[in-house]
Amino acid sequence: MRVTVAERHRLSTVTAPGGDKVRTALRRYLAISDMPVVQVAEQIHRGESTVNIFLQNRYQELAGNDELIRKTIWDYLERYPIDPAGEGIRLAQGRLFETENFRIIGRYLGAACERGEVCLLYGPPGTQKTFALSHLIAERFRQKKNDALYVYASHRMLPMALLKRIGRAAGVFVNLLGRDRVLNGILSEFSRRPSPPAVVVDEAQHLPIGALEILRELHDRSGCGLVLAGSHNLFENFLRGRQYLEQWLSRIDSKDPLPGLLECEVREIAARELGNGQPAKLGEKQLKAILSACRVDDVFARGEDGRVSPRKYLSVRRLVKFLGQVKDKSARAREGVA
Repeated sequence: MRVTVAERHRLSTVTAPGGDKVRTALRRYLAISDMPVVQVAEQIHRGESTVNIFLQNRYQELAGNDELIRKTIWDYLERYPIDPAGEGIRLAQGRLFETENFRIIGRYLGAACERGEVCLLYGPPGTQKTFALSHLIAERFRQKKNDALYVYASHRMLPMALLKRIGRAAGVFVNLLGRDRVLNGILSEFSRRPSPPAVVVDEAQHLPIGALEILRELHDRSGCGLVLAGSHNLFENFLRGRQYLEQWLSRIDSKDPLPGLLECEVREIAARELGNGQPAKLGEKQLKAILSACRVDDVFARGEDGRVSPRKYLSVRRLVKFLGQVKDKSARAREGVA
């Protein structure tokens, strides 16, 4: 479709990142929103084939310059963000702390991308799962690795819906196609790459057995790695359905509950965040208040025997919120003195 003069003028004021980052954001947008490519194409007044060619990183081969399509897509993503899990779709939004949780998530993602391993990551809210995975996948794209696809699992997601989200994340045409044709399209796309990308499924506790079997088939037939991230219910689902998931359980290479923040990490983060350019010196009373503010009951935690064993953990989300309140209070106090 032709671009109007008015639209071209408006887009001239838009600053878009490089093609890899725009493709990553668009794939994640499609996966989370469950929108087909044709719907996004209609929204930005472009042809479906144009958007698919851009997703496949072939646009510059055919058109020479992808600046206009990059700006058009980025402008749409910026104006119509989606936020299904409280984390935001924008990959660079917010602050990331390199905690033990972050290091575990990084190891598992690396193993899935580089060695095709199957990994489970599960834990309570506030353990950085979605946030860390988004940043780590974006970083791999910045490094031109292009070896991870992010998919968000909605509540009660049907197997076909999951398969189509994986296809959209991979840039495969999935509209009005049956299961086998979508699966074969994904396998064909994976085979064209130097190595198959890992499939990262967030909120994977929502997946029924049929959807899990789709993932196993994709892994078995392509060698792709899998990372399933979710709440405690994720591992519970495997335990409860073990009579149906024997093949699945035999393929899991790593599974670890995320521990939440360590006290030493809380001290380090708080000192850095509250210092004026330098780490602040925290008194024991102040540290105790910070720890108390971010300590949360995890009533669904399980012990090594698999039985429910409630415990407390330190939440990143609670810590960030509390430190923000402390800084706001300090700022208001300074303004009052001034």
